[in-house]
Amino acid sequence: MYLESLADEAAVKAAVTEPLLLWARPDFVRDLSRASLLDQAHSRLILAQDIKRLDTMGDVLDKVLKGHAVLLVDGTEAALAVETKGWPSRSLEKPSSEVGVLGPQVAFTESIRYNIALVRLQLNTPDLVIESMSIGRKSRTDVRLLHVDGVARGEIVDEVRRRLLSIDTDVILDMGMIRNLIRDDPFSPFAMDRLTERPDSVAAELNKGRVAVLSNNSPFALVLPAHFSMTFEAAEDQYMNPLTASVIRITRMMAYALSLLGSPVYVAIVTFHFELLPLPVLLNIAATQEGVPFPIGLTAFVTELVMEIVREAGVRLPQQFGPAVSIVGALVLGQAAIQAGFVPPGLVIVITMGTIASFAVPRAEKTISYRLLRFPLLLLGATIGLYGVAFGLLMLIYHFSSLKSVGVPYFTLYTPGEVQRLTTEAIVVPPQLSPVTRPLGRHDRVRRGRSPKPRDPKASGRGGSRR
Repeated sequence: MYLESLADEAAVKAAVTEPLLLWARPDFVRDLSRASLLDQAHSRLILAQDIKRLDTMGDVLDKVLKGHAVLLVDGTEAALAVETKGWPSRSLEKPSSEVGVLGPQVAFTESIRYNIALVRLQLNTPDLVIESMSIGRKSRTDVRLLHVDGVARGEIVDEVRRRLLSIDTDVILDMGMIRNLIRDDPFSPFAMDRLTERPDSVAAELNKGRVAVLSNNSPFALVLPAHFSMTFEAAEDQYMNPLTASVIRITRMMAYALSLLGSPVYVAIVTFHFELLPLPVLLNIAATQEGVPFPIGLTAFVTELVMEIVREAGVRLPQQFGPAVSIVGALVLGQAAIQAGFVPPGLVIVITMGTIASFAVPRAEKTISYRLLRFPLLLLGATIGLYGVAFGLLMLIYHFSSLKSVGVPYFTLYTPGEVQRLTTEAIVVPPQLSPVTRPLGRHDRVRRGRSPKPRDPKASGRGGSRR
């Protein structure tokens, strides 16, 4: 028995039906006892890729719901499960959330088997450990935990494994649900991990000592643990010239600061600290604000809110209309607001620059929470001035310092003794000058092209099941 929607009927015919019909001829089964029928059937299904013996009805239902064909033999107390998965899957495409000019142009799909194959093509080593588990009482979603034996720290692997196995929920539909269930601080708006759809990024992070989690029906991989500097890292940085990649990464940091502090600092200076501006600039700003009926703080808050609504509308609309609506909507609304005298032109310029700068941050899943920080900072700047903005930044740094990613501090590179590693995160260091040890697997010193000493492949101490 099997489900037509999940099993490949051609595979069922070739691996199960035809061998059984050939073996069922009278001259084959004349002298067989009923007790040995299951064992004989197991030996005859040699064309099947994977055959497992099932002893409970729960195991039978689980295999059928996962696309297997189950063979039941009358008079026996067990069954045989033959792997015949054949549900439809999406073909390989380019990454959509992490677009890059250099590097491999292939992204994960919703098939976990294809995703594991893509990672193995990038990281072809026998030390790659893949642990299998199922999560969800009703969905029984296949999940894989990946790490490199001898590189990843054992306590990190054990902690991620413990959190995955402790998930108790009915349905797991995507990797984002797993991320929310295993995160350290569920009330923090910031993502303490990395979601990526690029196999080369997963291979690079595994080589640094991190672990990755793959889920069936999800085109994203979850990389743990993460730190703050990963916000400004792009996948193609490792394929570019170190000097060029360093300049671009520093530009991303400046764009992040501009998107976060642009409008709050502008409102604070215009409202409380206008003596910091040169006289010609101050006179120009005063002239443009003449006739605006609302306070500059309230005007900036409403304008930022409208920009977020326009951006969200552009994302939710169909691909053919989204970019046009977002761009035209912003231009029309901005120009109309200036002509009507509701918004000063200088404020529109600052807010537009901040919005554009937020797109320079490569981590799309993190920029959403970071760009929302402008609203509390904007309120502090409009009420207290630069002192309020400074107070908000101190509270933000304090909050970041208290966060952890699977037990590893989020600011782990910003502690004493980590100056060299922090420098390598801020700029791209040439391979000849990069640190020998990995950030999370410091006992492994295989970098810069050095060849490790030969090891016995039969050596013990490797946990997990490899596939």
